[in-house]
Amino acid sequence: MVKVEIILNELLSRYDLSINQLHLLTGIRRATLSELANGKRQRIQLEHIEKIANALGIEDINEIVRLSRINEWN
Repeated sequence: MVKVEIILNELLSRYDLSINQLHLLTGIRRATLSELANGKRQRIQLEHIEKIANALGIEDINEIVRLSRINEWN
């Protein structure tokens, strides 16, 4: 089984941004960004990926998401 993750902490580090700064750039709630950064969000909205990509000038989705293999028995 594969899990899709937004690699938000890596993006924040790469672009030298805080969650609050990304919130201001994207309009995504701070709480939502925090949940994404901590892997606590079960569903990822395509709109969030689009807003992050637009705000940071990213054209390749691979810079935002990662596929991770997870153990199905846990």
